[in-house]
Order: sequence, then structure tokens, then C-alpha cells
Amino acid sequence: MSYSAITKSTAIIITLLVIIGILAGIAWWGWSRTPAPATTITTPPTTPTTTTTTTATPPQAELVIYHWWTAGGEREAINAVFQVFKQKYPNIQIVENPVAGGAGSVMKSVIIGLLAAGTPPDTFQVHAGAELKEYVDAGYLAPIDDIWSKLGLDKVIPSTLQVMCKFNGHYYAVPIDVHRSNVLWYNPKIFNELGIINKFGDPRNWSVDTLLQVARYIKQQRPDIAPIALASRNKWPVTHLFEVLLANAGGPETYVKFFTGKFNYNDPNDPVVQTVKKVLTVMATMAKEGLFNSNHPELTWDQAAALVAEGKAAMFIHGDWVAGYYIANNYKYGKDWAAAPFPKNIFILLSDAFELPKNAPHPEAAKDWLMVVGSKEAQEKFNLIKGSIPARTDVSPKYPDPYRPETAEDFQKSTLIPSAVHGGIAKEAFMTDLHNILTSMLTAVSVGTPVDNAVNTALAQILQSVKTSGLASFWKGYTIDYFITKR
Repeated sequence: MSYSAITKSTAIIITLLVIIGILAGIAWWGWSRTPAPATTITTPPTTPTTTTTTTATPPQAELVIYHWWTAGGEREAINAVFQVFKQKYPNIQIVENPVAGGAGSVMKSVIIGLLAAGTPPDTFQVHAGAELKEYVDAGYLAPIDDIWSKLGLDKVIPSTLQVMCKFNGHYYAVPIDVHRSNVLWYNPKIFNELGIINKFGDPRNWSVDTLLQVARYIKQQRPDIAPIALASRNKWPVTHLFEVLLANAGGPETYVKFFTGKFNYNDPNDPVVQTVKKVLTVMATMAKEGLFNSNHPELTWDQAAALVAEGKAAMFIHGDWVAGYYIANNYKYGKDWAAAPFPKNIFILLSDAFELPKNAPHPEAAKDWLMVVGSKEAQEKFNLIKGSIPARTDVSPKYPDPYRPETAEDFQKSTLIPSAVHGGIAKEAFMTDLHNILTSMLTAVSVGTPVDNAVNTALAQILQSVKTSGLASFWKGYTIDYFITKR
């Protein structure tokens, strides 16, 4: 074999070996890059999934709530309850919708619109009693018997207040407070200067006639101040004055008969009609003789309360949330203000409460809220600031004023009746008419209408509203004893 032949053969062999090596390398590389079938099936793509899960923020739960507590004392009180709620449920965001307008005069129409449209909030402030009943009758609220059971409220809520929260055998609201409607607030300096108590006696025992005498005396002695503060901008404080004077003049039975329509409204000589006429006459006389502050059409209740504390008015007949307003604004008891039940033997009761609307967007958050509202902690903190007393009888805050211990005692000893102005007993349609009628009567007198004419017109309008508003049928089947706790 020649050298060239060997070389040629060798070259061919080398070339083949190189090719085989290259093919073997390619085969190994390809095998090494192919994942095992078992790994593909059993191993999820953990890295991307884990990263997404740890960095994503879950949606925060919400509590959509409506209330009308915007004035001094009220605002601070509800904020205290919000704080308790946030501590217990930090992952629930409170979506607050405060609607200004005392006694819910503005908010009620907002809530009715939301409920009618099928877009309810999670909960909203409501007055226990007739106001709550209207929502129940309309089918807007869900029973909350389980909340009452968990909190044991039937053992610590007085029976009068229980029946204001319970209809058709079910509880529909949790009360957070108890207020007294019939309180006479007065300026101690003015009273001492004029010797009012020495001359006319303890305000706790005054009659409506005595109140008128006192107002006239103050007007005579101090023409530079208003004997009685009034706020008619939102109308309902005028009706508030009317309800207190009616209870004073007629007693619990006459009061309840009137606001439930359980009297002979076609008979001008009916005792209830006659008592209503007397109260209208007193109010119209006060307006005619300038016994109210002249700017009352411009004022809200808290502004009227301030007139007393600032010595610009001598008296103000209103609910005990006024105490919360005075405390929040650093007015001093015994110096800037003092208070007396008017009259002491009657306790006109009202209670703010919260409930659970059907189809609430966040029902579980609403139930959490109701549990807080009914708790001892929330009731103590709220009422200490608000000027009210707890709905629970097993809560006894250390009040900074001597007025509320007396209120708490009277709550156990005085005759109880529900407040009409604050949703406890009368139908809303009738109360709306009454607000307008009473305010118009005072306006008419102030522009020169004789008292008798203004009173007769107002009385006729009121009796007509009793007929047309459905007041008498609203509490059909209930007796007046249902609304009165006699003591």
C-alpha cells in the first residue's frame, strides 16, 4: 500500500470519527436540555405564582354607614364608636356618610331613596319606635334576633325600649343610647340674678302656665335677652317644644292619644283637642309677645342652645343631647348652664339605633357593627360624650355632670312615653305635616295674624292631618298602655 493510499484511508477514518463525535455531542446536548416527563407533570411553576400571591393586596372589606351626628358632642361621640370598631375590626374600612340636619330631618329622605332604589347602605341611624316600624312594614329590614341573642340584650334593655325595637315577634335594631326629650336648660346666672327659682319654684314642677309667667317676667326684667331660645330653621325643634308642652299640659295619656290618633278628632270638645289648642295658644302667645329670640328662623338647635350658655337667652326646652354640646364646647355646668327635667315625673324617651337592611352590600360587616353598637364598651364611651345614657342598664359611666345621674335615676322611676318628634310613636307623614303647621303658625303670628286666628287655623290643619296621614290606623290593634310605662 502506498503512502498516499494510507494517508487517504487515514483521512477518511479521521473524518468519520469526527462526524460520529459531532453527532454524539449533539445527541448528548439535546438529551441534557430535555426535562424529564415526571418533572413536567408534578412540578408547578412555583416561582411566578408565589411572587404574585405575596405582593397582591386583597380587597378591603367596607362598612357603608349613614348617620346625622354632625354637631358638637354628637360628632365626637360617634367617632368614639368608630374607634372601638376599628380596634376590633382593623381590616374593615368605614365608609361614612354623615348627613347634617338634626333628628335626621334631611337624612331620612336620602335613606328612603336608597332603599327604594334597591341600593341600601350596610346600616343607618334610625329612631327606635314608629320610625323603625315604617321601615319594617315596608319590608326594607332584616331581623337581627341573633345579634340580640349573642349580646344578651333582652336581659339588659328595659321592656319599653325592647318593644320599640321589636315588631312581629322579631328584633330589627340595636339601640345605642337613651335620650330624654323633656328638659329645660337654663342660664344659672340669669336665674340667680332674677331670683327665678325663689319666686316661681323648682322648674321640675312648673306647669305650662308657670313657664309662660316666668318668660313674661324675664322679658320685663331683662328686655335685652330672649326668655326662651328657639330654633326653627329645621322646623322640628318647634315641634319638639310642642311635644314637651303637650306632655306637661295633658299628661301621658293625652300625649299618647294625640300622637297615635286614638281620640275623637271630629269633636272640638274632646279633651285631647282642647289640650292641643291650649298648647298652641301658649306657643302663639310666646311668639306674639316676643318671648322667643327674633332670629329663631335662622338657627339650628345647637345655636339656640349656645344662646343660653352665652347669656343671650334664659331658657331652652330641648333634649339632653344639649349636655353633650355644652361639654364639647367647654361650657361649665352650674356657671354657663344647668338643667331640670320638665316635668320630672314624665320621661319622654327616644333612642338612636342601627339596623341591617335587606340586600346590604356588606352584611357581615354590618353585623360586626351591630355587635359593637350593643357592646358595653361602645355604649359607655358614646353616651359619656353624647349627653345621653346607655340603652344597656348594666353600663354606668362616671358622668362629668350632675344632670345625667338624675336622668338615669328617672329612667327607672318616672313614667315613660316615647318621643313623637324623634320617631318613637307617631307616623312620619303626620310629623312632617306637624312641623310645617307649627312653624307656619309662629310665622303668621310674627307678621301680625291674631293669636286666636293663627291657633284655630293650625288646629284645623292638625286635625285634618290626623285623618289624612293614616295616623289612627298606623297603630291599629295597639292600646295606649302599650306606649306607657306607668310609675
